[in-house]
Amino acid sequence: MERAVADFCTYLERGRRASPHTVRAYATDLRQLLAHLDGGGVADPAAVTHRHLRAFLATLAEAGVGPRSRARKLAAIRSLFRFLVREGRLEANPARLVNTPRVPKPLPRALTIDDVLRLLAVPDPATVKGRRDSAILELFYGCGLRISEVSRLSEADISDRRGWVTVHGKGGKVRRTPVVGTARAALARYLDDPERPVPVADDHGTPLFTTAAGDRLTARRLHQVVKEAVRIAGLPAATSAHALRHTYATHLLEGGADLRSIQELLGHASLSTTQQYAHVDLRHLLEQYDRAHPRAHGGDK
Repeated sequence: MERAVADFCTYLERGRRASPHTVRAYATDLRQLLAHLDGGGVADPAAVTHRHLRAFLATLAEAGVGPRSRARKLAAIRSLFRFLVREGRLEANPARLVNTPRVPKPLPRALTIDDVLRLLAVPDPATVKGRRDSAILELFYGCGLRISEVSRLSEADISDRRGWVTVHGKGGKVRRTPVVGTARAALARYLDDPERPVPVADDHGTPLFTTAAGDRLTARRLHQVVKEAVRIAGLPAATSAHALRHTYATHLLEGGADLRSIQELLGHASLSTTQQYAHVDLRHLLEQYDRAHPRAHGGDK
């Protein structure tokens, strides 16, 4: 096994041109496996079975190693045995029979309505930049768009009545999203602004949001717009455009929208991705119960 790991690391370094950091990370994970196998008297790669590998992962779990780290170590093990099969040293990869540890998805942190209102009030409506930034922030929260989707928007994606926007999402998927209320008003003010820079057409059409020179705002520039507003509003520095998307979905669910509708609005390919918001809503309901019910704390309130 030691020779197999050494040959694999050499392959990573010379054949795959992997970085020294990557090679060290693989080597560290695989040496842990070697120590475990050595303790069980297993030294030949051909003698390693999926049961040995499952036992190794179980030992890690008992030692407090998290599922994300265990999944990374299993990926390294799979790569090792895949290499040995490709080199003709083994007939089959035993790691293929081992399930990847389930990594729990962190619950999204939604802003409160007061936080959102404070953020949306930051742009100065008396300036061209302020009117642009207001429309951008309103679309993030009012439509739940991804930062790449906002960057990709062109004038042709806005309906004549400005009540709908055509969104170019992940994987080339296109969806139509309603623009209502303050988001619709902010977008109309921006589009009707006589001081708005003349947009410079590019491969995606005539950009909707531009720099002062008329060039399309990149995702990086949009990120800066959000970060500047977050700083001025005094919100946590970690608040991002994606946090506004999470907030949009969470507030919809708390307001009574069903998961299927939210899935369509967000452009999620799978309902399971949208279902994370059900957990957020449940937490919200428990907080409301804890605050309001007279028996929530085991006695009179």
